Amino acid sequence: MKLITPKDCDNAPKRRIIRDLNIAFAKADVQSLKEFFHPEIEWDMIGDKTISGFDGVIKFLENIKDSKATALEIKQTITHGKHAAASGILSFKTENIAFHDFYEFASAGSDKIKKISSMAISLK
Repeated sequence: MKLITPKDCDNAPKRRIIRDLNIAFAKADVQSLKEFFHPEIEWDMIGDKTISGFDGVIKFLENIKDSKATALEIKQTITHGKHAAASGILSFKTENIAFHDFYEFASAGSDKIKKISSMAISLK
């Protein structure tokens, strides 16, 4: 898988977490993804669905784990306190998807993500 990430992702712990989460998602590595989530996680896929709870999120990821990306470009990662955001492009064999994800950690000191709000669009 081709990987392009901002050069400055290593200067803040939460930026590394968001980078590593996106890499695990692109690789469809459900086992690694489990480590990032709070038990009460909620994932809102804007315009599609909302999944609540750790088991529901993992079940969804298990159902799409055959969809591994061929490339991931993370264009931006921003963190502050318990909030973070990332944007980029996921490339698959037949489609490129631009994404903007917003994350909320359980607290400013936590490394577990409690809420994700995702917007994604297929690029023509």
